[in-house]
Amino acid sequence: MEFQAVIMAAGRGSRMTDLSNNIPKALLPIGNHPMIWYPIMMLERAGFERAIIVTLDSVGKDLRQKLKSCGEIKLELDVVTIPSDEDWGTADSLRHIRDKIKTDVLVVSSDLITDVKLHLLADVHRKYDATITALLHTQADQGLEGVTVPGTKSKRKSDQRDIIGLDENGQRLLLMTAEADVEVDLGLKMSLLRKFPCIQFQTKLLDAHMYLLKKWVVDFLADTKLGRNLTTLKGEVLPYLVKKQFSRNSSRKGDDKDTPIGEVKPSIQPGEAVKGQKVKELSSYLPTNELDMKVLEMSPWNAHRGEMSKVYQKGDHLRCFTYIASGGMCLRANNVAAYCEANRQVTAQKHLLGEEPLIHPSVTRSKSAGIGQDCVVGEGSSIGDKVSVKRSIIGRHCTIGDRVKIANSIIMNHVTINEGCVVQGSVICPDAQIYRNTELKDCIVGSSHHVAENASYSGEVVGESLKFEF
Repeated sequence: MEFQAVIMAAGRGSRMTDLSNNIPKALLPIGNHPMIWYPIMMLERAGFERAIIVTLDSVGKDLRQKLKSCGEIKLELDVVTIPSDEDWGTADSLRHIRDKIKTDVLVVSSDLITDVKLHLLADVHRKYDATITALLHTQADQGLEGVTVPGTKSKRKSDQRDIIGLDENGQRLLLMTAEADVEVDLGLKMSLLRKFPCIQFQTKLLDAHMYLLKKWVVDFLADTKLGRNLTTLKGEVLPYLVKKQFSRNSSRKGDDKDTPIGEVKPSIQPGEAVKGQKVKELSSYLPTNELDMKVLEMSPWNAHRGEMSKVYQKGDHLRCFTYIASGGMCLRANNVAAYCEANRQVTAQKHLLGEEPLIHPSVTRSKSAGIGQDCVVGEGSSIGDKVSVKRSIIGRHCTIGDRVKIANSIIMNHVTINEGCVVQGSVICPDAQIYRNTELKDCIVGSSHHVAENASYSGEVVGESLKFEF
């Protein structure tokens, strides 16, 4: 087994609380499948046989039950829970499952919906023997520019951007920093500019939160004091490794902050016991033993010509690379606007929805009902006379009354919408009741909430959210 797969599903949905307070983020429905179903299917398509899922203690039982109801999943799933009352990041979660990690690891977020071929990411990782390889995609893939966000009367603002520096081939990560962290300049060192005089700076690339990592990175995060201080992969671990690629000598003996990788002389020797634990520096985890060095000497990297000439250099054992997705679908459903867009896009990417038909055979509908080809209607739902449904998802066991118009909306399970209602650009959470002649535009209706007849709402959260207890 070359890679182990880990799905991070412990996110609390802090950027979409009007939805995630009702339902755990990883179980929010997209195209009538729970969000986490999509990375599971992606791993299946790529040939993985098993995966570790990290989720919260309070979500583990519901997640297991929900996945059992999703039909046949061939992937063997090991669900590991972490404390619900603690604020753990993705690096913390990797440390927690360190004993389960035996090989290099593929880490993917449960909110990533993509049809990117994983072998393309793996090919880059193998080709350059990368320490970490990250999947990036363009903001255009999100399709969220100027989108109105349900529950507000304003249009979606752009997310905080990252500034990403790439080599002339557009594959090696030379710089990764949040725009907000740049005060005066990017802080590029002359040694980096000498090695890479042509650097591409990008501000429209997004991190897809999918990474291939060397196993030793997990060991470093678990074993060292510095590693244990890094809590998130995207915000801390990746920028740290990108920066460490080209560190230079430090005047402080044993300081691993500015010393070239492969030349560190740690003040604490590898294997030395400190407070009963063995402590190692970052350099101790790099492939510098005799056998590994012999492999490097015999490899084509030593040719020092062609595209590998700038990749392999003496002491260059820490390498950060990227694969940039182009075409297809690559979207993180990590806020309300992106969640709605993911529901819209999966109907256009029907191969992502599996074999189940868009309109379930058990659906009962009037002959006069019009349901667009880009809609999904779940099992056991009923559609009344003269109903119009366009670019929308209707969940399982919903009842849609006569003369209802639904457009660009997400109707979750067990919702009743009575006759004469108009629902546009809205999200209706499970078990809600919408009474006659109500108009909803760009709204979120909370779980089990009853909306009075003849009501009219625009850009509002209707009904108090039922807090999901973590």
